[in-house]
Amino acid sequence: MAKILPTDGNWIPESCSFPEDVMIDMLEELSRDVPNLMHKEYLALVALQSKWMAKLANRQPQQEQPSEEERREVYIDDVDDNEMVNNRIYIPRLRPAWRARHFNILMRALIIKQGLLNKHIHWQILDKIMSAPDAEGQAELQAFVDNIGRL
Repeated sequence: MAKILPTDGNWIPESCSFPEDVMIDMLEELSRDVPNLMHKEYLALVALQSKWMAKLANRQPQQEQPSEEERREVYIDDVDDNEMVNNRIYIPRLRPAWRARHFNILMRALIIKQGLLNKHIHWQILDKIMSAPDAEGQAELQAFVDNIGRL
């Protein structure tokens, strides 16, 4: 099994810390630029920063280190159509009750090459997957992909 390379081949690690850095910079500048900031107001800014950081952390996808086997990457066009590949699928927070999540799904290369997952996915299955706990959502999405593979 192999992991698929992103089409652009680029990843910017700093992009993960960008929202946090913006908030910290903004609050530091606000604390310095406002003359005669009272202690109570300063404490309110600190509380705002900690609350914002907690909400940001809640919306970040979980970081799991892949095993050596999962790290092996291949170009999907170089893989046989019937070979099973591990595809990491990212579903963003499209609804307020959701959180951004990644799913490692095993599927035939043909499903990816022909875009069958994109053609068959719908809101009902997304609601079911995203409202379930991590392991259950993974199993639901895997079953959905397996059914697509049988078509």
